[in-house]
Amino acid sequence: MHRKRIVRAVAPELDPVLHRSALTVAWFQPIPDIPSGEEADLALRSIRWEELAQDYEL
Repeated sequence: MHRKRIVRAVAPELDPVLHRSALTVAWFQPIPDIPSGEEADLALRSIRWEELAQDYEL
């Protein structure tokens, strides 16, 4: 199982220095490699980050 926490500002009106957004995804796969970039499975890359992530202030 891999857990990847994506941190980036989702809402464009928020200051990216003071705000972040987070989404935790549990991804199960048969190999120990961490999925990343274009090599990641299409289903993982297709997650709607902007709709699912939650904003927070630092």
